Formats: sequence, C-alpha cells, structure tokens
Amino acid sequence: MAIASPYEQYKTTTILTCSPVERVILLYKRSIELLDKSIEEFDAENFLEFSENIKKACKIIEYLLSVLDMEKGGEIAKNLSDIYDFSLFTLTASNTGKNKDGVLRVRHILVGLLEAWEAIREYEQNRVNG
Repeated sequence: MAIASPYEQYKTTTILTCSPVERVILLYKRSIELLDKSIEEFDAENFLEFSENIKKACKIIEYLLSVLDMEKGGEIAKNLSDIYDFSLFTLTASNTGKNKDGVLRVRHILVGLLEAWEAIREYEQNRVNG
C-alpha cells in the first residue's frame, strides 16, 4: 500500500473539511487547470495528454452534475444541469475531433461560474462576519 505524500493528505483534508461552496470552488478551479493543461498539450501536439486532461475535467463536471439538488435548486439547478450537459457534450466533441475550440468555450463558461461561486462565498462570509 502506497503512503500518501503530506501534500496529498493536506489536499484531501482540505476538500473533506471545507464548506460546500468552497468545495464547488475547488472543483471549478481544478477543472479549469485541467482544461488549461489540455490546451497546452494540444498546442504541443501531445494529443494523448490533451485527451487525458479533458477526460479528467469531464469527471469533475459529471460529479458536479450528479450532486445537483433539482428539488431545492429549482431553476438554478436546472440551468446548471443544462450548462454541465453542454460542457460534457462540447468537451467530448473536442476530444474526439482533436480541436481545442470547445475546450476554450467550456473553459470560458467555467471561469464565469467560478466567479459567481466566489461571489457567493464572499457574500456568505460577509453575512456571517456581520
């Protein structure tokens, strides 16, 4: 059994102990990092790595889709579901077609969503801190 590095243990602890909003922010940041790496690999003509990074980003988006609470989330959850579905379709098409246009499009969408979630976090912190 492999021993996890202190950094990996720290990352795991951070993810497990953060608020739900902070967890979503971390997931968006990681998916954007993966898409950035995918674009770099595409430009370097490393198509295997291009594909692997897209697949990892898709797994994060699939997770975000799976945890949506459609009852409590109402119209916002429905809209996020549509965005995640679009993102998965677009990334899959970019992966199979070996083009980065869709990756750039989805990255742009995720950056916008990240900014929105960061604003929510700030609002919650201000509300708690009075």
